Amino acid sequence: MFIKLGIIAGIVILAGMVFSNEIETIFPSTSATVVDSIKSDVSNLSSKAVNSVEQRIDNSVDKITEKTSNAITNEINEVGKTIQSEISDVKESSQKTIQSEISDVKESSQKAITNFNPLESIQNIFANWNFF
Repeated sequence: MFIKLGIIAGIVILAGMVFSNEIETIFPSTSATVVDSIKSDVSNLSSKAVNSVEQRIDNSVDKITEKTSNAITNEINEVGKTIQSEISDVKESSQKTIQSEISDVKESSQKAITNFNPLESIQNIFANWNFF
């Protein structure tokens, strides 16, 4: 139906353009107002179409920006949680390692203190010297 109306309107507009001089001579005041009204209608239609297209593009860009922002935020949150988990694992393992090393050093130093004999230590120092 719209196709038929479009064809009829196209024929009327084409006829108006082809025979515009004859129409102006027959209806001098009417043709000017008809042409002006057609021009204003076409101008209004084109501006409405442009505004509609701009609005759709703006809405599409807004949706794309929002989806992208949400995806990036979610990914950053997941990476942050993973890093936090890794840091806590490293912290726990390093604390265990440090405690183990401290206890080993403590045990060895206690053994050295309990087994320390100053007289024997001095004799060992001078035993390796040959004076003659």
